[in-house]
Amino acid sequence: MSLAEFLSSVPGFSEIPAADMAEVAAICGERRFAAGEALMRQGEPGDRMFLIRTGRVRVIKRNELGAEIASFWLGPRQPVGEMALLTGEPRSADVIAEEAVEAVELRREAFSALILEYPPVGAFLTELLGRRLEEGGGISRVGKYRLLGKLGRGGTGQVFEALHPTLGRTVAIKMLSHALAMRPGFREHFLAEARTIASLNHPNIVVVYDTEAAYATLFLVMERLPGGDLARIMREHGRLPPVRAAAILRQLAAALSHAHHKGFVHRDVKPANVAACGGEHFKLMDFGLARPIPVGGAGERPRTVDGTPHYIAPETAMGKPVDGRADIYSLGVVAFEMLAGRLPFERDGVQQMLRAHALEEPPDIAMLAPETPAPLLQFVRGALVKDPARRLSSWERIQALLAPASPVEVSSRREELLRLRFPPEKQPAVDHLINVLCHDLGELGGELSRARFEDDPGRPHEP
Repeated sequence: MSLAEFLSSVPGFSEIPAADMAEVAAICGERRFAAGEALMRQGEPGDRMFLIRTGRVRVIKRNELGAEIASFWLGPRQPVGEMALLTGEPRSADVIAEEAVEAVELRREAFSALILEYPPVGAFLTELLGRRLEEGGGISRVGKYRLLGKLGRGGTGQVFEALHPTLGRTVAIKMLSHALAMRPGFREHFLAEARTIASLNHPNIVVVYDTEAAYATLFLVMERLPGGDLARIMREHGRLPPVRAAAILRQLAAALSHAHHKGFVHRDVKPANVAACGGEHFKLMDFGLARPIPVGGAGERPRTVDGTPHYIAPETAMGKPVDGRADIYSLGVVAFEMLAGRLPFERDGVQQMLRAHALEEPPDIAMLAPETPAPLLQFVRGALVKDPARRLSSWERIQALLAPASPVEVSSRREELLRLRFPPEKQPAVDHLINVLCHDLGELGGELSRARFEDDPGRPHEP
């Protein structure tokens, strides 16, 4: 097996495109160790890591007197020495070959460049560290916080329960992905903005207390909430009644409106980032991808596509500058999912999902959830408009559409019936035009209801 073929079998590295694997293999070295030989010693500088190719090694941790206090074994396709490599701290254990060992060697400069170029490698490293934090085998603290256990996973990392040692406060600590934390300038950018995000004092936004830098990544310290999240509620209950969905959306709209007013766009609005706080109180969380709203509506074109593909705005999917209207689109996707019990687009791959959000019209929510009140339909349709310039973007208007229903004088309303006939292959274009019409009518205070009828082949067409 060639070195490139071996790397293709290693988690994280296996996500590197085949066309690039030979180039990646070229920056790696190959080492052989005899049985009993040390790959690394506790206390040595951590300037390289190894991927075990064949054989088995024993990892031995010793106390200050040199006595063995813990040990375990590692085998093929497992990494060793990666934490010291990234942190620059001395090795925390001896690693001894139990038998003849072949290993792939990666030095610090090459590995850091690899993580920046191929984020799945960084994600693999984050997953590995997460397992070590969860197991508590020697890694029981993040800065001053003592870890209690794992809570779950967010869009940009894993979340753990922890205890502040002096205050006795239980908190949630989110570990950001190494693929994010190792981007040039990200650390300084994140720490500066975290201070501002911590000032977002709102009943529907999770409180941020602190940040920590450890294990070559960043940690966000937040309030620990007792409930689960909206994603779990939707898994357990399926479609939500329109009244309940609107009540949740009102709270999220209030949170986003406040964040936008303070100058931040969230960029990762989705059910998993909505915390259930007990009763019907919900909070928006996970501002790990938040960025300042570009002044004047313009900003730099992002070099990477951040966010969750199932909820991503078209402009984000296409790599264009984004502002608060991207959050409104994502909120529209969340609303669609709550009401219909499914996402507007369900595709197999990330690229197919991004393309759908960028170019395809969503199904008509009225066909999937016919019991939905007209104002809520208007919100979903208006929020899912592809063009940000035409998208529903007034928070005052959004809150009005999401407000609890109030009696309306029927005599003050006028209704007109419009019949539309078109070839089936024109369905996507017609859906687009209807969505635009729904948006424009909503701005005028109008409502559009839609019903679909299949043509009867035996009936003559009307002129």
